[in-house]
Amino acid sequence: MTQGYCVKCRTKREMKNTKSVTTKNGRPATKGVCPVCGTKMYRIGKGEDRVIRVTTKAVSKSWLADVPADKVFRCQDGRVMKNMEELVVALREMSGDTFRYHVSADRNDFSKWVEDVIGDYELSAGLKNSSTRSQAGKAVADRIVWLKRQVGTTIR
Repeated sequence: MTQGYCVKCRTKREMKNTKSVTTKNGRPATKGVCPVCGTKMYRIGKGEDRVIRVTTKAVSKSWLADVPADKVFRCQDGRVMKNMEELVVALREMSGDTFRYHVSADRNDFSKWVEDVIGDYELSAGLKNSSTRSQAGKAVADRIVWLKRQVGTTIR
């Protein structure tokens, strides 16, 4: 079982009724209940019972494919991106002002699109931690290389 700190009992205890969750910023966490007083407990970080995601060939292919026309990313400068490869090119070529329009302290449109539309939570978390165009572009490019290896596609 996973240990957590109970604020009511003021001690570390084994949590009961644990459930693995992901925080808004993509980090793993565990929710549970104190076995003594019943207070809700929360622990950020990987727990022993944390599920490991396995990325299959089919999932990798779907993440590399074009998204439906109604789910494309429309950039502030007029660009339209329908897959990860177009996102890399756009991140390399867009102005700093355009990047800052989509990425600020309280929002990251690229990360949200990758998570909600493409479904790649790991890349989404990497984009959330990127504060520059080059960091974001590298995160996407590295992920594309990894996904192509999973699929067995030739890397350009």
